[in-house]
Amino acid sequence: MDVETIAIALYLAVANVAAFVCYGVDKRRAERGEWRIPERTLLTLAFLGGGLGAFLGMHVFHHKTRKLRFRLLVPLALVLSVVVGGSALYFSVYYHADAAALEAVETPEGGVEVRAMGGGDLAFVPQDARVGMVFYPGAKVQPEAYAPMLEACATRGVLCVLVCPPLNFALTDVSAAQGAMDEFPQVERWILAGHSLGGVAAAQYASEHLADVDAMVFLASYPASDLTSLAGPTLSIVGSDDEVLNRGAYADAWAKLPAGAQELVIEGGNHAYYGNYGEQAGDGAATITREEQQAQTVEAIVALAERL
Repeated sequence: MDVETIAIALYLAVANVAAFVCYGVDKRRAERGEWRIPERTLLTLAFLGGGLGAFLGMHVFHHKTRKLRFRLLVPLALVLSVVVGGSALYFSVYYHADAAALEAVETPEGGVEVRAMGGGDLAFVPQDARVGMVFYPGAKVQPEAYAPMLEACATRGVLCVLVCPPLNFALTDVSAAQGAMDEFPQVERWILAGHSLGGVAAAQYASEHLADVDAMVFLASYPASDLTSLAGPTLSIVGSDDEVLNRGAYADAWAKLPAGAQELVIEGGNHAYYGNYGEQAGDGAATITREEQQAQTVEAIVALAERL
């Protein structure tokens, strides 16, 4: 488990045990006529993540069950604890960038400058770039995992902006492309790209800003938005051994792409090897290396950029 996950789980466990014990202690003190725990404290414990403990404490010890505000607020706290706590646990588990990816950010090669942008996004900036690409990462993947691939694109003259969204979830920052484009007004043509769920986010932005987008690239992804009116080229790249991609939904989504959309199948490629974050659960076993899959992807992106 990640450190974040363990910390969240421990906090929730302590909060709920504390709430349960406090309801039991207060019930016993009420029966003995002793000093009581303030009701505000009991409710606060419930809303600080101890909703389950407070709910169980009420019913196990038959305490505060006749008070309307407890009957209303403690179940509400329980729901909030489940939603907030469950979400925190869910997003705390994600795929981490490996050492090679982090090194590509810290010490880029080929004359590429890595620039931190407002909001935490990263730009891989070559000299005199005229074509740029905004890249949305896959869901629950540390964005830096895509640094080697984007650095390779930048060494070939394509300025790349890596979106680093909150919670490592691209749909939380769909509009990130606008900030990237505004940051580099000298770039004449823009490609929007994304891996897996990141491609869905990129497509959503593109569908609402067709005049600002010159091309689209999907890596093991497909749009949920209508892109049939996109004037520029669209490229879909998939690995032949990708077992994470929903093939049925992928096929259906072609109706949302421009008529001239093209597909590149990387023989032996899988879902995870566009980034450096290890193997992905449920994925197929690649028969080519991660480096080979990324090299083919870079060649296809650079070729598209040259067409622009």
